[in-house]
Amino acid sequence: MLDMLRPYWHPISRDSDVGMEPTRYTLLGEHLVVWRPSPEGDVVVMKDLCIHRGAALSAGAVVDGTIKCAYHGWRYRADGGCAHIPSLPEGAPIPAKARAIAYASRSAYGLIWVCLGETPAPFPGFLETVWDNPDYRSVYVARYDWNASAARVAENAMDFSHFNFVHKGYTELADGPVIKPFEVARQDQGFAYAYDDGHLLREYVIEFPFLVHDRKGVLNPEGGATWSDSDNARAGDVTLLSFLATPVDETLTHIHVLVTRNHALDRDDAEFTGGFDTVMEQDRVIVEGQRPEQIPVDIKEELHLRLPDAASILYRRMLRELNLPASYMP
Repeated sequence: MLDMLRPYWHPISRDSDVGMEPTRYTLLGEHLVVWRPSPEGDVVVMKDLCIHRGAALSAGAVVDGTIKCAYHGWRYRADGGCAHIPSLPEGAPIPAKARAIAYASRSAYGLIWVCLGETPAPFPGFLETVWDNPDYRSVYVARYDWNASAARVAENAMDFSHFNFVHKGYTELADGPVIKPFEVARQDQGFAYAYDDGHLLREYVIEFPFLVHDRKGVLNPEGGATWSDSDNARAGDVTLLSFLATPVDETLTHIHVLVTRNHALDRDDAEFTGGFDTVMEQDRVIVEGQRPEQIPVDIKEELHLRLPDAASILYRRMLRELNLPASYMP
């Protein structure tokens, strides 16, 4: 499964956490070195491997805009090309194969995103409309590390039928646990659905494979309030929760959580993010205990209910398609 995920973009770090000092990250089971050629330079992401003798470039240093291997001093430019080999005499040609493996990367939404594939998928764009919008405030909450597969993590984030049991008192559905009919619509980069519980309209957008956005719009201020809403909520207030799951490997996932809101912009962000540690811990205990650790993509392998599990059923079908031949037509 990990190889099938290489064309997609995955967040690995906060942009502000990356400087000129080479730092190791792991994505899809592969060690990466992340660095900047200069304090204001764009982030560079490479395989954490010197082509010479396999040393970790993350153990080296940035020198004059290049990354220098700590073992034999080989230096690589941001594009991966070797700029200097100290053991060669001055003027000697550098072998064409003396290259580090550089990957596509970009900064967006306060995060560093990486694609390990040769042909990147379209970049996730759902947050573009709110991130720099002055009518909204976006906040990075935290990174949570779970010993679970990214698919299990994402499926949990898109499932609202567990709210009245796992998150009672925090974010349960206002009209109770019985799930009313709702439609799931497949889109170019994932799928979407919405659920009206009488107090909130919860609009979900899933950017496949592991990015889950839960847009909660207040419909009836008198219907109750969840932990992330304002205590003086008004109709039209929107709180957007984004759960961005990064597959470190098959069974370890980093979850970057963002909150965006269009209300109470003058109030302390902690009033709207303070419950996350509790809610995420409630979910972690459940998800880390799920077996098998990888989601069964054969729909027959677990029992599904048509209404509560409609989003999960489509999600598992899409995961299954990752492993099917290119000629397969769903």
